[in-house]
Amino acid sequence: MITKKSSKSESVTENIFRKHYGATTFIEKTAISSGYGFKSKKGTNYKGYPDFFKEERDYCIVVEAKSDNIVSAEVETQFYMLNNKITKDIIGIAISGQKKSDIKVSYYLFTSRDHKMLELKEKDSLLSLSEIYDVYLKNKYGKPVSDEKLVKVLTSLNKRFHNSDKVRDTERSLFFSGIMIALKNNNFRSTYESIQVPLSSSKNAQSKTIEASNLNDAMLNAITEELKEKINSHSKVFNWYDRFSFIKNIDFALDEYKDIIRTIEYEIFYPFQFETKQDILGRAYKIFLSRAGKVDNKSIILTPDHIKRLMIKLARLNERDVVLDTCTGSGGFLMEAMEEMISLANGNKRREKSIKEKQLIGFEIDSVLFSLACSNMFLHGDGRSNLIYRSSLLGESQDGIADGSDKELKTYIRKQKPTKVIINPPYEANKPIKFVAQAIEYLEPNGKLIVIMPTPTLTYNQGGKTEDILKKAKLDFVIKMPDKLFSEQKRTVNTSIFGFTKTPQRKTDEVLFFDLSDDGFESVQHKGRIDKNGTWDSLQNELLDLILNSKEKSGVCVKKKIYEGDILNCAGVQKNAPKGRKLVRINELFDIEKGSLQSSKNVAGDYYFITGAEEWKTHKSYDYDCEAIVFVTSAAGSLGRTHYVNGKFIASDLCVVLMPKTKGKYPINVEFYNYYFTAIKNQIVSDLKDGTSKLTINPEELGKYYVDYFDIIDQNAFVNDKVATYIKAKNDYRRATKIFESELETLK
Repeated sequence: MITKKSSKSESVTENIFRKHYGATTFIEKTAISSGYGFKSKKGTNYKGYPDFFKEERDYCIVVEAKSDNIVSAEVETQFYMLNNKITKDIIGIAISGQKKSDIKVSYYLFTSRDHKMLELKEKDSLLSLSEIYDVYLKNKYGKPVSDEKLVKVLTSLNKRFHNSDKVRDTERSLFFSGIMIALKNNNFRSTYESIQVPLSSSKNAQSKTIEASNLNDAMLNAITEELKEKINSHSKVFNWYDRFSFIKNIDFALDEYKDIIRTIEYEIFYPFQFETKQDILGRAYKIFLSRAGKVDNKSIILTPDHIKRLMIKLARLNERDVVLDTCTGSGGFLMEAMEEMISLANGNKRREKSIKEKQLIGFEIDSVLFSLACSNMFLHGDGRSNLIYRSSLLGESQDGIADGSDKELKTYIRKQKPTKVIINPPYEANKPIKFVAQAIEYLEPNGKLIVIMPTPTLTYNQGGKTEDILKKAKLDFVIKMPDKLFSEQKRTVNTSIFGFTKTPQRKTDEVLFFDLSDDGFESVQHKGRIDKNGTWDSLQNELLDLILNSKEKSGVCVKKKIYEGDILNCAGVQKNAPKGRKLVRINELFDIEKGSLQSSKNVAGDYYFITGAEEWKTHKSYDYDCEAIVFVTSAAGSLGRTHYVNGKFIASDLCVVLMPKTKGKYPINVEFYNYYFTAIKNQIVSDLKDGTSKLTINPEELGKYYVDYFDIIDQNAFVNDKVATYIKAKNDYRRATKIFESELETLK
């Protein structure tokens, strides 16, 4: 018996395609409109059509199916992609095979702007429509937007917003975020793309204004639609439409308006899809305010991206952590935490859903920053369910909140069981210590708090709030930050990252102190602070190894106790201290008075005038006739410099005068302590300098600072032996120098 061999059929291949996408998803050959202008592949003037066709908003899809000849399908697919009247980009799909398990599939992209045909790397599987869109975007717009490009584009946008004051400086970041959100909305995209500049010259200006107003309305409706989920009931009253209502008054000419949106769409929005870890809205907030010279309008100092990521790593997140940020700002920490935990979930969709809906909690009291935080989380895949518009500090007035009592809020947060808190609190009015205390209150036992705040915070609050915190939480590490960390925001701040674990501090516990005062970043014009020499990754890896494993390294990090007996010294207690040494406050050794004379009012005379400079001046009168140390507290370049003086003098108002207590229980050699303060100058300055623009040392806090007290016999011996020898050697050197210079003159 002869069995007839079954023939292969294109209809089988076409049915595989139909079944995968749905019978009505694509238009079939017989129903494709002639308006698309496809030509016959036979080279005649007759019309021809691909097997399947679909028009999307950004591109069209052309499909050719063959029974078993993928090469023929590829050739014909490319023919139809090139021979038509379509003005959009075109995705081509060539498919062959009789079983889905062994089909061959090739993908192509033709870009209308530069008329280039690109064979895509995706092969031999039918992608979903959303996957095709992702592939299109990735190949169309390439790499994620670089930091340098982002700064350049945002700076350019800021100039356009500033021209004729089209967008107020405080609303520019919201306007930018509004456009980013609206571009996610199909109705807005349709309106934005279809609105045209009117042709009628007689009504041109008026029509342009009307059309631009329509675009404003479409944007505002899109924002409200995309962010419409209700605000957490513990929040103050918040209305998205009202918050973005200023958009109704934006009056760009329509052509410029569309160009601005198009710039954001192509230069930032699309590339952003491939690097969603970027805190683009936080960056925009900083640039728009700083370029407008309005950065000082806000007390918030936003964390640089590399430090943000470092703090997330220091928290050692796992996919089950509940992360709380009690002062969210633009949402950078929560965004980074969400990305990190989703990565750790390894594709577990149920866990990813839980992370976004239950495991991220944020507070923000500033309406602009709250809007940016919600917008940021929306653009990064959401996670807004527990963002709360109010202060996280219990006891503060909370008007207009549905569930407004402290008890209800605390119950709600504790019910979420936060295991990690990561914050950068406001720096003014001693608020950091309040946020630290409140964060620890919210944390679960053994939970971790990672906070960046002014370095002196714990030291300034010794004798009360700091001790209260340490009864509940252990200080694990302190990482000193560069003073120029926030220079992009025109701030000079002395900050450190502090790591706590919610378990009581024992007096025998050691703290790891790490010096990261140089993070390798440099300020480059138009780029901000960047890792110019590419050293950050290796530096960060070393830091994480040392911190997370609590290891010491000479010149980099050291373990120190913060208690000596019952005395708390948050700057750390010196190891291997000299025998007989004890910790005392500076104000136990000296009476401290502020200098009085402004340099601009100086009149030269017969008495010493001591300033922040190394060289002394003279003045016509004096305030003191005694032995003293003049300590510089306000001259930025000379902070911590000391002058030993014995006689009649007057001191600058940038200094304080330290005079030995006449009836103190600690006898001192003033000259010895001048040298001692010089020896520990860098440590004092690092521990005490404070401020958000100009760094100074608070005289009162200087007085409370702990230093070593040495036996008076040892003090005198040091001055009589070491200092005397040093002074003699210095005088001998000066004489030898003069003699040598005289001998050189004889050679002329």
